[in-house]
Amino acid sequence: MLRIVIVEPEAFTLLGIKGAISQSPDIEVAGDASSGKLGFKLIEQMNPDVVLVDLFLPDMSGLELTRSIKTNTNSKVVIFTNQTHEDFINSAFRHGADSYMLKSADIELIELAIKRAYFNECLLDPKLAKKLLESLYQNRYIDPRMLDKNLLDSPTERQIQVLRLLAQGLVFEQIAKEMFLSVSTVKHYASDLYSKWHVKNRYEAIKRGAILGYIDYNLIMNE
Repeated sequence: MLRIVIVEPEAFTLLGIKGAISQSPDIEVAGDASSGKLGFKLIEQMNPDVVLVDLFLPDMSGLELTRSIKTNTNSKVVIFTNQTHEDFINSAFRHGADSYMLKSADIELIELAIKRAYFNECLLDPKLAKKLLESLYQNRYIDPRMLDKNLLDSPTERQIQVLRLLAQGLVFEQIAKEMFLSVSTVKHYASDLYSKWHVKNRYEAIKRGAILGYIDYNLIMNE
């Protein structure tokens, strides 16, 4: 029987997927976590065959967690998300994901993705396959050199928090009040993040953060 761990911050979604998978005679949910750090500790303890990972976690990017899992454990990773943009798909596989499934998929398809991942096979949600192929054909995929730079130095939790507030449209003064920090400290967090990601301003940082899974891509789609 395959043993899996689910890293999913939304309690309702977690309850639903656990209940559905529990009906499978071939797959056992060995544990679950609502954040990246708790998830990684659990994975190290449980050594599951496969991990289902949401892209948006409260303390880190699901892509960052995926990279840590693939680098430090023998577990396979199935991205389990609502995100359909090709940037996310490309980033997920570049970070080591074995399969990529939408949360709207039938449970049979999700179970198939888990089994395929275990046997070193890749399964991309059929709803996304055509979209990705069209993107590759038009040569619009992300430059891997950009992602390689980002993998070298991950942002801190404070920097992620500042980034997410910037994405909500807040200015530094508002962010300082929200985080109970001085304006200069907030600007320092932002400046350090810009340097890590080789971007010039908040707008480039927000887009880079969306591509890497730290914030919801839909926040910037209408810019």
